[in-house]
Amino acid sequence: MDALTRPQRGAAAPPGARPADDDAPDDRLGGFEPPSIAAGGIDAMVFRGIELVAKVLLVVITGRLMEPAGRGLYALASACSGFCGLPFGSVWIANTVELARRRATLRELLGASIVVAIAGGTVTGLAAFAIAPLLGDRWWVLALPAAVTPFMLLARYLEGLYTAIGHIRAVNLIRVGRAVLPVVFITPPLLLGASPRTAIAIWTLTFVALPALTWVPLGRLIGSPQLPRERALYRRIVTYGLKISGLSVVPVLNERTAIVALAAFTSDAEVGVFSIAVAATEVVILATQALALSTFRRIGMDAPDESAALTARTVRHSIVLAAAGCIVLPPLVYVAIPWTLGSGYEDVPLLLVLLVPNVIAYAAISPMYSFFQVQAAKPAMLLRATGSALATNIGLTVALTPLWGMWGAATSASVAGVIAAAVASWCFMSESGMRLGALRPGRAEIDDYVALAASFARRWRSRS
Repeated sequence: MDALTRPQRGAAAPPGARPADDDAPDDRLGGFEPPSIAAGGIDAMVFRGIELVAKVLLVVITGRLMEPAGRGLYALASACSGFCGLPFGSVWIANTVELARRRATLRELLGASIVVAIAGGTVTGLAAFAIAPLLGDRWWVLALPAAVTPFMLLARYLEGLYTAIGHIRAVNLIRVGRAVLPVVFITPPLLLGASPRTAIAIWTLTFVALPALTWVPLGRLIGSPQLPRERALYRRIVTYGLKISGLSVVPVLNERTAIVALAAFTSDAEVGVFSIAVAATEVVILATQALALSTFRRIGMDAPDESAALTARTVRHSIVLAAAGCIVLPPLVYVAIPWTLGSGYEDVPLLLVLLVPNVIAYAAISPMYSFFQVQAAKPAMLLRATGSALATNIGLTVALTPLWGMWGAATSASVAGVIAAAVASWCFMSESGMRLGALRPGRAEIDDYVALAASFARRWRSRS
């Protein structure tokens, strides 16, 4: 477990005023140092448990109180919020690159992020408003998220700055807030009998609340925002961010192709049922996201060989966690759905089984994305993996969804996910020089979890 427990000191210069000594703490960060990967991962797993409870509660509330058709409209609005955040959403990756290259301070990047969030969010929102009438009676599922796009972007940038400095606790709190706030905002109107449209309108206010809650703690940590002294910084972060966002179009479309196709070819009720299955798979992915988050900084800022080795190990552990979750989830959902969601969702367990290959593929790819985006700084590699998946996904979805409905959509997603994982693995091996066996989990990963469980047991006994 050496690679996962070594403290992250000296990996890169502390992000702030470009100190000469890599190991010197930055006073403006209050002496903060990022935790070890193991400590960060454990911390993230705890918060993922809280996030899991909130997400399950949201699924139960929206699924039961909105029924399948209303849940389908909520899923469409969620998909549209993802589209609105897409064009300028990856500027946070560009910010991370600026920190890694020591070309800007956190205060400068915070100032630049505010400007980009306002300008980019306004442009995106206006474009979405222009498109919304094409959706007919459903125009509001796009117009409502479009209205809060600047806040959506700002929240993403603030989270990205915390991620860049390795402040795992803060990132976890933000993600918990992103899961808890929808429950807080959407539950009261639904309990009072509000229509799905009214409830979703209130739900969009979560995108305003999240950056408002995040702003003050970040300001205390790094200081007030500062407009960049170097005007070229705007051009660099927007240009690189747009490149990454352009490539991110592919995975975002991959994730939402099924929802859009079902809305076009079937009914809101089928969209709702399929969205419940997708939400259940996200529960499994939470654990792998926690691991990817805790290794993000090291993958991006370590030496290339160390970064590649850590990426491979993160991939192996992600596959193990995802596979274990996929074994447990379908039978659990089969038992739980009748008394949590009620009637209309009987097909969800079988849909989960069809989506298993996509879940494991997604878990394997996520750490490699970090390697491609920051360490290798070759976003075109992402396009090879995600582009091949998108072409497969769209082709199969358009062909199978009109015939088989949500069953065709689930099959298409899994085939596309497997293809994406294969291409991403090939790209990673080409860039890192590692062999395929380095990505295949084995006994060592199982032993790691046995040792971790034994460590927890010893600590528990020592406290008893």
